[in-house]
Amino acid sequence: MKRHHGLSVVTALALAALLAGCWGSDKSTSLEVAVATQPARVGSSQCTNTCHAATQDILGQPIAATWSAALHTTGSNVQCEDCHGGGGNHWGVGPIPYPNPSGPSCNVCHGFTGFAATAHGNPDSLPPADFFQAPVGDGSGQAKDHGIPVVKADNTTPVTIGEHLEECSRCHNPNQKFEHGPGNVLVKPNPDALPTPSVTCGSCHNGHDTYKEATIVQRTSPVKYPNFRPYFVDDNPASSTFGAQVNSGAAGGALVTASIYQPNGAVTPGTGVLDYTRVVGGNNELNPERLCAACHTKGKYKFTKFNTNGQDVSDTHQTNVFTQYRESGHADRTAPAFGEFSANPGFYNAAFGNDHRTAYPIDMALSTFSAAGPANTTRNAGNNNFACFKCHNGLTSLAYQDNVEGTSAAPVVFGDVTVTCLTCHDPHTDVTGQTKNTRKPLVMSKYNAGGLVFSGNVFFDNTPVPSATGNATICVFCHQGRESGFTLFKRRLAADNTLAGSFLNEHYLGTGAMLWARNAYEYGGKLYGQNTAHQSANCIGCHMAENPAGRDDIGGHSWNIFSEADNVVNNASCNVSACHNGRVPGSRDGLFAFRDSVFDPTADYDGDGVVEGIPQEIEGLESILISLLDNNGITYNDTAYPYFFIKGSASAFTAWTLPTLKAAFNLQYVIKGLPSGASQIGQPNPSAATHNHRYNIQLLVDSYTDLYNNTASPNPALPPPGALVRPAGTRAATNYNPQAGGGYNPRQ
Repeated sequence: MKRHHGLSVVTALALAALLAGCWGSDKSTSLEVAVATQPARVGSSQCTNTCHAATQDILGQPIAATWSAALHTTGSNVQCEDCHGGGGNHWGVGPIPYPNPSGPSCNVCHGFTGFAATAHGNPDSLPPADFFQAPVGDGSGQAKDHGIPVVKADNTTPVTIGEHLEECSRCHNPNQKFEHGPGNVLVKPNPDALPTPSVTCGSCHNGHDTYKEATIVQRTSPVKYPNFRPYFVDDNPASSTFGAQVNSGAAGGALVTASIYQPNGAVTPGTGVLDYTRVVGGNNELNPERLCAACHTKGKYKFTKFNTNGQDVSDTHQTNVFTQYRESGHADRTAPAFGEFSANPGFYNAAFGNDHRTAYPIDMALSTFSAAGPANTTRNAGNNNFACFKCHNGLTSLAYQDNVEGTSAAPVVFGDVTVTCLTCHDPHTDVTGQTKNTRKPLVMSKYNAGGLVFSGNVFFDNTPVPSATGNATICVFCHQGRESGFTLFKRRLAADNTLAGSFLNEHYLGTGAMLWARNAYEYGGKLYGQNTAHQSANCIGCHMAENPAGRDDIGGHSWNIFSEADNVVNNASCNVSACHNGRVPGSRDGLFAFRDSVFDPTADYDGDGVVEGIPQEIEGLESILISLLDNNGITYNDTAYPYFFIKGSASAFTAWTLPTLKAAFNLQYVIKGLPSGASQIGQPNPSAATHNHRYNIQLLVDSYTDLYNNTASPNPALPPPGALVRPAGTRAATNYNPQAGGGYNPRQ
């Protein structure tokens, strides 16, 4: 199917203005502008009682019965002609302004003015010929695939152009109903006046029953939530086309509706009361991603099977986004990031306790929680996850992204959800500077702990998030940890604070900040590295690079760059002379053997006398720093909270000094960046090496040097700082105390 630029927006609108009021003779029109002259109204009863009492929609659902019982009708008094336009010229045989209502009709009430400018809304008004085969004629001619005629499964019967239009319209114009007459002539829509392709509001929302209501104990009025349109899809999780549209009656096919409310889960319908006895297995899961999957997964064409050369051409041209997504950590409900925060942690992993178990419904407007008594209008009872919900639930995250958490504009969330499509993409609008409907959080960071308060489009070290993050800004939103060298300094290291106490933990997965050389503790007077090459690639350039042929487990929306199963690395662009072809032999290949071909390609960073792959060098630096902390009475265990223990005991270490606290913070920063969450002690660290090896090596060398020089009797088996190699830096260390004459730490 060809794609090229068609009419410009200006040209299309000008043409629309000229045609205003000119409705087609087939009860349809592609004209959807607010200035169009509207026919007179006849009243909904004329529609539902006269012609459409038994009419079914595109999925076979009765229109009149669905519409009359819908809250859109009974609660908001929305009438047929409010959406479809006046029926004065229609009467079952003539034109009606909006047979498939889109943005202009819905926006009269809903005001999603940005939708028309998105790819779903076809902003350039590209004509049907840009999406479908042309010329069409009466639609009875044989369709072609890349110029070769196509046939059905019997390898003989031609696929008509009209049938091909229907196949493509399933995603490019999913609300359009197709009817074929004798001789496979296309009867509806009129092949001479095909509607302009677009994904309309009704492609995602159930047009005749757009929303539902749920009672929750925190609010006196019911909460509205969208009711999505169902699709007939492949519902077999083992299928290669799981989630994609299939033909009615196909093996594994089912009518599936994406949901953001789970009536079978923890929330009791009608009362909104939490009832954990209702939670069985994973029945409290929400699945809004299934809506997107209906089109954004490689499926099978409805009619086309072979071309006349005998080649199987039944696969649709979509990228297997949903299949890739299912392979990702973002979709893994068993991962601690989601399973531990679910309504039923033990179902996902018997080792998960109930410390983070979520008590639904969660009203994100209420930020005060109490474990005492039932939920009421001032608190969400028994739930302590409000701060965690920035990242650990893909729908509650939207409150933080929109900067409305704790306000009346915040949503209510009813069930477990991972990072889903809606977490990263806003289907209703494109943000300036972003592409593919990617969200851009209004406020990247908010910090309010230990008397330190700041917020803005900054990292947690209070330095600006660069505009170059682009679409990856949403990645940094969650992947930057929760503490920084700045917060460590302000809360613990400055002269008016106490050093002693529990460790200030920067949390997991800070690799988004690590890539941009932010959030670690930086030592005054030192220069640090930016790793501009990887910053140019950004999160998306590496994690969403095109995957190898036939692979859905690495690249794309799997976000995986490495397959543990067969040691395959999606890194063809990395292994070039200007970057990383300076490889050394190792027990494992791939990321573990890479060296830096430009800076210090033969450097022995950890001073052990062996030139190794960068991940091994970083592991060596981690190990000697852990040993030096042990030399200072501190045992480190990266898999057991609180991570730092009094040597020889199970008690948390709290007697910190300036050198030990800074070194411990940086050690945790480097190790906890590991995306897998597995123990990094004694193992090569490809995550730290990949995301910013120079920065991480600089931090480890500086931390080791400072602690070594402040240790009374360092273990003689440990290398002296002079044996280590520190990569050259390019920028001065972040100044954490500019109000004090530019000093870094008044204690020193």
